[in-house]
Amino acid sequence: MRTTYDKVSEYAVIKGLSKIPASMRSNCLLQFKSFLPSLSDQVDLWTQESTGCRCPFDSSRSDCACCVPQSGCHCGESAPNRCQQCGIEKFCSNMCNITLDARTLQARSNKTFGQIKSPAMEGPSFCWYLLQPEKGQRVEVQIYRLKAVGRFNGTSCHGGFVQLVDGTDMTAKPTDIQLCGQNERYTPPAVVFADQGTATLLFSVSESTERSQFLAYFSFTPIDHPDLGLQPKGGQRVEHTECDWLYQDYACRGARSCLLASPGYPGVYPPNRLCKYLITTSSIHTRIHIKFINQLLPYNHCGTDYIAVYQGSTSSGPLQTTICGSRMEELNFTGPNLLLEFSSGPPVPPYDYNGFVAYLEFVDPLSEEVQTETTVKASRTTESGLTAYGKSGLAPVDEHTTNPRKTPNSVCDFVFYGNSTRSGHFDTRSTIGWPNEKGSAVCRLSFIGRRVDVVHISLFNYDLRTSDCDSAIEIFDGTSKKGAKPVHKICSPASRHARDPNGRFTDQESYLSTGNMLTILVRIGKHSQKEALDGAFAFHDEKVAGTQRPDLACAVEFLGSKGPQAGEVKSLATQHIYWNIEGPLNCSQIFKPNFSQSITLSINSMSKSSDSHCSTNCDGDRGCDCLTNLMSLDQVDHLKIVTADTGVQLACICGKPRDGLLPISVHSLSPLTLVYRVAHYSWTTPGFNYKASYQFSPDRGCGQPVYMETSGIIDTRQMFGVIASHGRHKYNHLKCLWLLQSNVERQIIIEISTSQNIDSCGAWNISIHKPSKNGLGPNHNSIHTFCPGERKRLYTLPWKVHSAYIRLNALTRAPGPLFAVRWSSKIATANNRVSGPNDAAVHSAGVRSSLVWLLLGLVALLMQ
Repeated sequence: MRTTYDKVSEYAVIKGLSKIPASMRSNCLLQFKSFLPSLSDQVDLWTQESTGCRCPFDSSRSDCACCVPQSGCHCGESAPNRCQQCGIEKFCSNMCNITLDARTLQARSNKTFGQIKSPAMEGPSFCWYLLQPEKGQRVEVQIYRLKAVGRFNGTSCHGGFVQLVDGTDMTAKPTDIQLCGQNERYTPPAVVFADQGTATLLFSVSESTERSQFLAYFSFTPIDHPDLGLQPKGGQRVEHTECDWLYQDYACRGARSCLLASPGYPGVYPPNRLCKYLITTSSIHTRIHIKFINQLLPYNHCGTDYIAVYQGSTSSGPLQTTICGSRMEELNFTGPNLLLEFSSGPPVPPYDYNGFVAYLEFVDPLSEEVQTETTVKASRTTESGLTAYGKSGLAPVDEHTTNPRKTPNSVCDFVFYGNSTRSGHFDTRSTIGWPNEKGSAVCRLSFIGRRVDVVHISLFNYDLRTSDCDSAIEIFDGTSKKGAKPVHKICSPASRHARDPNGRFTDQESYLSTGNMLTILVRIGKHSQKEALDGAFAFHDEKVAGTQRPDLACAVEFLGSKGPQAGEVKSLATQHIYWNIEGPLNCSQIFKPNFSQSITLSINSMSKSSDSHCSTNCDGDRGCDCLTNLMSLDQVDHLKIVTADTGVQLACICGKPRDGLLPISVHSLSPLTLVYRVAHYSWTTPGFNYKASYQFSPDRGCGQPVYMETSGIIDTRQMFGVIASHGRHKYNHLKCLWLLQSNVERQIIIEISTSQNIDSCGAWNISIHKPSKNGLGPNHNSIHTFCPGERKRLYTLPWKVHSAYIRLNALTRAPGPLFAVRWSSKIATANNRVSGPNDAAVHSAGVRSSLVWLLLGLVALLMQ
């Protein structure tokens, strides 16, 4: 008998999408247009008439079904009034547990689609349908009818389902879309796709039923089909993820060469997923353009089914927009990273949604407007490396101009002045007409800083395509005047991308001048037209901002022996030179007092960090610490002061500084480092701001380093200068080492006392050490350690240990620490020598024989 859901033509099922008017398809690709079979009395896709044709199993009979020519084959004696698709006609009466092979069906029926009509079964029951596409095809299943196939409880199917899974595994996947219902007719059909080759359609009923059945159509759809083949392209799948993709600008150069799409588009997407599409640029000027051409998410489910766009590579970056429902948009963003997250919630019957598809384009505005953002002045360079204005190597232009303009007759020579801009970007691609079609060309980029500047450059991308060094990039420390030799040369063929194939920024290729000038020459061969170079520059004032360290991307040093004795510092990571850094960032500013100085480093202000997983706690003499509920402090933004030699933390601030917390200051006789840590740095989210100050001051330091007297006192009240306490959180960090040295054998008695009532041994402590075996410095292990909670302690060293080191470690609130070390000696005589010298005495004799070596070792330790 003919049924209503059988009356769907092959054209309606398989070609329906392409026949929908464009105005309808712009809202939803799954609004199928109804088509009737080509003949009004046709029974189904394969049966034209139920009777009237000769029976293939009995030539004497003419009451069997008439089949569609070249596609339908008679079902045989078990079903004389039906036809089935050629290739699977033996399953007419029981279409269960069968393989549907695209190659076989194409050869037998000249079709790569067909119908699946399951048998009417009593539950519990199970059937599988293995679908094997050819290369270049995806599996499509359209489900029209469900009867007594489980039930939807609001979040998932229970008691039965129909599901399409990748591969040949017959195991259901609760995380993928499952369809169920007691009596469902889907108009339009619920459509699902599989894109990993062979797939299996599962029909499962796990409860008792009288008659369970489903009707579906399958198709092996070409991947390049203009409508049904839409799926992500131009990007690459991220390994070990369910649905993440990476798109890079240099892989998407043609119009519509990159496509974003939800999983299984244009079918129903899987539930409870979070798919990430990371979009990256390798040039500071490249813009990202996204145009949604179709989108349909479940209505009134914006809390679970939506598209979120973040600036940066993670969802912790600034949220740009959120899209849900059928509201399509055309979006434009800057780089370097953009993250599009597609979120899906629980399934929503009747499964009439299909996700989204969008074109992705990368736009390079290669015009003079781009270059003039940072270019100050241009000049024309000749092959000799001299400018057309004279032999000085520099164009006589006004370096104080704030309106950059191109010099007439100049093609690609630019001068960047530190008086006009402190950082910026250069890109030879923005030079219209260069290289010259008539022959070779030389492009000069000159960077001229202030008298106290050095020039820091980073090369992001370059592409030299000619062979045998016909093209080259030359970097000069200073000018490129005749006879000058480059400090670095890059010969063609050579190329560099700012990002690796996984989308991560590569390590910086940076260069630092020794003076206030640096020059880049780009020499282009006669037969090349597409060579390019871009990067960033920064002028660094060493008098104000410290000495730039060439071995580290974000580190400077302040030396008390030269330069300003006081000043202010702030974050280093806001210049264009850091555009191609993504991820954790450590910036360090190191302060080194000389032998007769101390350093006071103060954190005066700090903006709120975007990280809410950390807070600052200041606890008396223990200093200020960062408390986080994460596994490591490196996972949160923070600012801290540490010892430069050992990295021991002295103070730490994170989160939102509470009122009255700042300033926090540390006074030290040894070098300090201010560490600025951003857990997730990017050019668009560079982290928090802060202001700090430093001051190098004359200091008596630890006083006399060696005592040769047999008795004496080390009194800190006389030794250390009194430090004024400004605010609640000012700390003294002291590391001192004294040597009690004698030329005679003796027994040393040491008394240590303090008037401070401090329980913590971490605030400050004094340890006593034997000399090391080589006589240069103290033994690593201490003999005794004094903590201020003891108030007073007397130590008696063994006989003949006639030398001893006393070490002080302190981090306390100013003023302090307050203590006194007194010692006296008993001289060893022949009457009490009952045995030969022990090891300690032997080593002491070695030390005693060369006081110069002791002093040199002590000085070396103090200078560390």
